Amino acid sequence: MTARIPSILERALSLLSIRLVLQQLALALIVFALYALWLHVPDANFLDVIATALLAILTLAVAGTGESALILHLSGQARNPWKLLRGTLLLLAGAVPWLGWNALLAHFRGDDFTRAAGYVNSRFPHVLRYFFTFDHILRWIGWAWSILQWIGTAVIAAFIIPSFAAVRPLAAIVSTLRSVAWWIAALLGPITATFLTATLMQWTPGHGLRVEMLSLILRLSAAVLIDTAILCFLLAIVAARIRQSDALYTTPAGIPDPDDNQLRTAGNP
Repeated sequence: MTARIPSILERALSLLSIRLVLQQLALALIVFALYALWLHVPDANFLDVIATALLAILTLAVAGTGESALILHLSGQARNPWKLLRGTLLLLAGAVPWLGWNALLAHFRGDDFTRAAGYVNSRFPHVLRYFFTFDHILRWIGWAWSILQWIGTAVIAAFIIPSFAAVRPLAAIVSTLRSVAWWIAALLGPITATFLTATLMQWTPGHGLRVEMLSLILRLSAAVLIDTAILCFLLAIVAARIRQSDALYTTPAGIPDPDDNQLRTAGNP
């Protein structure tokens, strides 16, 4: 008889659960509440400055520890204080190149209007400028920058998450970077989340203030749930890659890559 080895996407879906989404959402709400509290702390004197610094450290610690705990659980790893501390520090360290990458892209995005209006639009013949309009070109350039932003985010995540959540970090990093499923999800996931969120937030029922306020609350809740579910799915793909990579060191050699979705033959009893 033959048994099909589940693909990485199937493994990721098996790791995804409503509980995981709710835990990720609860963590985001707690971090948001701490951040809002931090913004409201005055800095009129020395004690206020100390309180502001301590609250900022607490917010970062809660965010890093909570996210590390979720990722370690997804990856099938024990959640001890050392691993949580290591995960928190690496996640915070990963925020540095992520901010730097976004700052670099923002620097080059400064003359999008000039590129669209002054160069790209002018290079097309007059008959094609009805389609290659200023607004279209500007929108496409914005999409290109967004894709570059998410490519950088995917690369950083592929390095940072396995570094603390895998038994063999280097092998897990390579496994994640060479995963077609990871790159497809890392690009389509944020694009889908952005499109659905924009669609939900731009739609209004137009039946009075009370109905519109209720609609806003429902639409905002739906957008947050969708975005959180997509984030959890992306984490689940990395966790599935980590589990698959770690399993290669505890099972006999010769097992095919689950990402290839191959068949294996099981012996008859």
